[in-house]
Amino acid sequence: MSLSTEVSSFSRRSGLLRWRQRLERWRALLQRWPWLVPAISFAAGWIGFALVQRGYELARLVALLAIVGWPWLLLEPLIRRSLLRRASGRISSMIVNFITQSLQQELLFFSLPLLIGAAQPQLGQVAFVALAAGAALLSTIDPLYERFVAARPATSLLFHAYCSWIAALTLLPIVLHLPLERALPLSLGLVGIWLILALPRLLASLKARRERMAWLLLLVLLPLIPWALRGQIPAAGLSVGEGRITQVLNGLEPGQGISRLRADDLARGVVAFVAIRAPMGVAQSIVFEWRHGADSERIRSEIHGGSKTGWRTYSRKQKFPHDATGRWEVRVLTPQGQLLRRMVFDVE
Repeated sequence: MSLSTEVSSFSRRSGLLRWRQRLERWRALLQRWPWLVPAISFAAGWIGFALVQRGYELARLVALLAIVGWPWLLLEPLIRRSLLRRASGRISSMIVNFITQSLQQELLFFSLPLLIGAAQPQLGQVAFVALAAGAALLSTIDPLYERFVAARPATSLLFHAYCSWIAALTLLPIVLHLPLERALPLSLGLVGIWLILALPRLLASLKARRERMAWLLLLVLLPLIPWALRGQIPAAGLSVGEGRITQVLNGLEPGQGISRLRADDLARGVVAFVAIRAPMGVAQSIVFEWRHGADSERIRSEIHGGSKTGWRTYSRKQKFPHDATGRWEVRVLTPQGQLLRRMVFDVE
């Protein structure tokens, strides 16, 4: 071995040793203060949510800082293999696991306020937020995390994919000014690519052929299940600041809200009004869905981010069926069917 090769090898080992020492100090700090990263991330998430609500461009910077570690999560399988080749397998694996768990905590707790702020009081969206909150808590409790997540490559992969998807789903629309109809399929596509990258590690951990086939089937279904249940996913980044049913509209100022009217009054028409807050620069389609029994009508509208009070838009319905009595429901949706607001009124 030449002198230059020895010097290069020594320099590389010294560099790795310094990084290990820094990570050990950071790890010791987090062991003393295990809620430091979650608390800071959760507070930053609420700050980001408040900035999005007010249409401030600063929200994009806050989201960008939060998502800066996201590429690590996407490239983690490649990074892990590279470190295992270059250094001690046990130490390298420990370093990767520590960084990954810390980033999972940061992204989950930052995303949680955005999901809470967008969630509507319906079972599916409440369950979705509860699942995200449970995953965030699990990432902070080391004994549970080690036992149920990190102990098996398969469960670690699933949890990792979930964290990556939540980060992409909530933060990409803000950082890249993406409408949600693009953000949702993009986030699922990125996670699908990540699952392909992680596939060799998963298959190597499974010995039985039946297990491998079952996990391969599950990985194929993973991106498809959220898409099939997209109506139960809160539209993170969008929120309805105001929504009402009225019959009076002066410009974009709604009149008094109504919850009940007579059939004779339908000749004046009915207006579903909303003010929707979106990240600055985002152009987003929304859908007003008027439902009466088994009948429904969908009317599309466009909103643009940046307004501190929310983008004000409405849908006016003037043609009603001969028998219009009963409960009417107006759902404000994204084009994929994610619920933004539900308003109801009764016709007597």
